[in-house]
Amino acid sequence: MDTLSKARGTIRAALLISASLGVHVWLVFLSRVFEDARAFGDLSLYNYWAFQLNQGSPIYGVATEWIYPALAIAPIWLPSLFTGMSYELAWLAMVFLINTAVVLAIDSGRRGVKPTGASWFFMLSIALLGPVAISRIDSISVAMAIFGILRIASARFGVAAFLFTIAGWIKIWPVALFLSMIASFRTRTGPLVIAAGTSVTILLVGFGFGGSAVLSFVGSQQDRGLQIESVLATPWMWLAKSGFSKIYFDDDVLTNQVSGPLVTDLASWSNWFMLLALIITLGLAARAVHNGQKPNHVFVWASLAAVAELIAFNKVGSPQFMLWLAVPLLAGIYLGVSKFKVALASVLVILLLTQLIYPIFYLDLLALEEVPLWILTLRNLLLLGLVVVGNLRLAGKQAL
Repeated sequence: MDTLSKARGTIRAALLISASLGVHVWLVFLSRVFEDARAFGDLSLYNYWAFQLNQGSPIYGVATEWIYPALAIAPIWLPSLFTGMSYELAWLAMVFLINTAVVLAIDSGRRGVKPTGASWFFMLSIALLGPVAISRIDSISVAMAIFGILRIASARFGVAAFLFTIAGWIKIWPVALFLSMIASFRTRTGPLVIAAGTSVTILLVGFGFGGSAVLSFVGSQQDRGLQIESVLATPWMWLAKSGFSKIYFDDDVLTNQVSGPLVTDLASWSNWFMLLALIITLGLAARAVHNGQKPNHVFVWASLAAVAELIAFNKVGSPQFMLWLAVPLLAGIYLGVSKFKVALASVLVILLLTQLIYPIFYLDLLALEEVPLWILTLRNLLLLGLVVVGNLRLAGKQAL
């Protein structure tokens, strides 16, 4: 029986590795088909940053101001060490290996549970989102966050806190997972101490390397406008279609943004909307646990709502953000949470619609064609729907 079980495990692993390779190759192919949209464009910027670092420039995010937290420079710099291949190829190989390690770790996880569905869900999520799922720094933070989810499943909350903290110092969004974990489970002191200790260590090391800019990422996005794909920009995209606002390219942040009545005010308020939404969600999560809801269920719904809020109330609407949503849903599958099929289907649709927006119809969106505008509107309404449903679930509204 053990031999048969091992054989099945080997076959599953081989299938997952093959699927991972197939998905990554397919996305590289798509990036070439829609080359005008420059789905891999950020890799040129990553290559430049890595080159500058290798030339002895001050460390980005540590000694010089940067848009990302300090640890993001590590995975950006790593592919530059493989001098026998292009930076792009080295990056893609790194992401493939990391994502493959993720699905294998999921599949070899909990005893008595069938985690294979979570592995296939992750691969499907990457495939539906498209080329940006493997060509952005978010790929690394998502992988780290998933490893944190696996530790929650084995009740190793301290390790999960460490992994979420490291992921958060690559891209800030995993703070939503960490705070949801703190609100949902009664083991709080240890994870809080570990997260604080890890962050303090990173700060001290950063300061030791001349880190006058270790916290520069916090305010780096403060003055930017509303990116055209963001939820908040949706009304102004339709106004632009009618000639009452317009799209412009911001040379400083290298994104297309909207201008028009109240845009500047809304952009400046967006972080406050986000903070208020997070406070409400975390409060509902804490109350749900106090009222007897299962901690695993509370964590999944709280993290889904919190991550959706980080996207929905964000002035930045980058397509790769949608991959964040896969993590709470993967947690739901892995932790055996029931009654979240609608949310699961909604996230898969969001991922697919996002790929249609970028890169497939992106040039048409810039031209304000109706089809991509409707796709964008539907996608953004679904994001708001996740915020509402997640919070209603935490409030005990089981009908949804």
